[in-house]
Amino acid sequence: MKSIYILIIILFSFTCCKGQDKIVFDIQEVFLQKSEIKKHKSDFTKKDEPFYEDENYIVNKSCSGEWGGSIIFKSKKSGIEYSCAAACPVSINLINGKYIVTNSLAHLSGSSDIIEIENPVLMSVFKMPEPREIKNGIKQYYIGDTESKSKKGVKEIWNGFGVLTLASFQFKEELYHIISKNGKTFLATIEKNELKIINQISKERIWDYDPETFKDVKGNLIVFFNNHSTNGYIEITGNKIKITRTK
Repeated sequence: MKSIYILIIILFSFTCCKGQDKIVFDIQEVFLQKSEIKKHKSDFTKKDEPFYEDENYIVNKSCSGEWGGSIIFKSKKSGIEYSCAAACPVSINLINGKYIVTNSLAHLSGSSDIIEIENPVLMSVFKMPEPREIKNGIKQYYIGDTESKSKKGVKEIWNGFGVLTLASFQFKEELYHIISKNGKTFLATIEKNELKIINQISKERIWDYDPETFKDVKGNLIVFFNNHSTNGYIEITGNKIKITRTK
């Protein structure tokens, strides 16, 4: 009988712990007139600032739309640049020593994918291709010619059509994604290589042709968006997500 009571206590404790592990996000959507929007992308954009940087690499990105994109890791130690195909990078997060790159392409119905780079040195060394021709001493390339086509050293975690990704961010050792799908905007995660919707954060589609994530002076994330129907920004502070946008 005593062992039964102990088993019940263990099961109850396990259930409580699981419930406590569930993260609840506080989501707020604020509508303003265009003239009332006080934060702008230009206030955060700095010339020649890399897409990402840590103690080992300076990382830059490029995007030629439907003709492809690239992400390039330059080793601070050797100066060698390593690259892979990525159309088109919107976020990079270092998780458990691996670089998780989120890509999103606003072409047709849109598409997104997430790739894992365990060691940039295992990717292809970046080299500019030969130009198609040279006119008046200027090398001539077509759109997409200079983008990497390599998948070497890269593992695909997930891909989806009809999904646009505005940003990916870490919270409590978990990676979350702000996506638009089926005309609405959601908070989502990837579980077992499948997209899992956590919350709806807007009943409308929020996206951008060239999304970027910045940090304010307090270290909070700010994601700007500007499309045909609305513009504004999303502030991410811990588990608080605040959308400020035009009506």
